[in-house]
Amino acid sequence: MNKTAAFIAFIGLAAVGLIGSVVLAIHRPDATATFTSLIVTILGLAVTAVGTFYALGKQGEKIDTIKSQTNGTLSALREDNQSLHQENAALREQVAKGETPPA
Repeated sequence: MNKTAAFIAFIGLAAVGLIGSVVLAIHRPDATATFTSLIVTILGLAVTAVGTFYALGKQGEKIDTIKSQTNGTLSALREDNQSLHQENAALREQVAKGETPPA
């Protein structure tokens, strides 16, 4: 899931929770202690979610950086590996024919 979409979804859930708690406070004003603890819990969850989504975004950026830094190195290693496999196959053919491979 996209971090922006997850953040918007979480904020939407927090807003629905806040609206529900306001409705609860209007219909039951004697439950203000519950209302206050609910508000604090929702805001704490929102702050935690923002921090988590921010950290996930930074981690994604680091992974993209590592991917771009190692791309050329891995390509060179793959090309070298392929050439060694081809050389090995040519030497096996020579040995199979009874020829002496060059030193």
